[in-house]
Amino acid sequence: MRDFLRYSIVFLITLALSYALLYTGIWALTTIAGLVATVAFSREYSKAAISSFIGGITSSGLFLYLNYAALGGPVLEVTYYAGAVAGIPGYTFLLLTFLLTGIYCMIGSIIGVFARKIIRKH
Repeated sequence: MRDFLRYSIVFLITLALSYALLYTGIWALTTIAGLVATVAFSREYSKAAISSFIGGITSSGLFLYLNYAALGGPVLEVTYYAGAVAGIPGYTFLLLTFLLTGIYCMIGSIIGVFARKIIRKH
């Protein structure tokens, strides 16, 4: 139960920070979300990586939903045009946005767990 609470907190912190950092327009900054969440609360690489990955994907979905669908904009049409500009199909572009955010958060969480282990040694 204690691990579930710990990694739920990692998920929520990653979700909130990643969502906020997506507004900057620089996806690589979402690495900070995974890093901050795991330095404070995580001890294991695999559980932290999974929690942060799911938090990153969820934040990307919320970002798209709250900025396009809730405001009346058709998300699929926007991704179709964005994908056309990038030279890939719209659904592939949408899938890549979710995966990139999740992967960046996961990378940050792995770095965060490593930093926590270094800090705890000294």
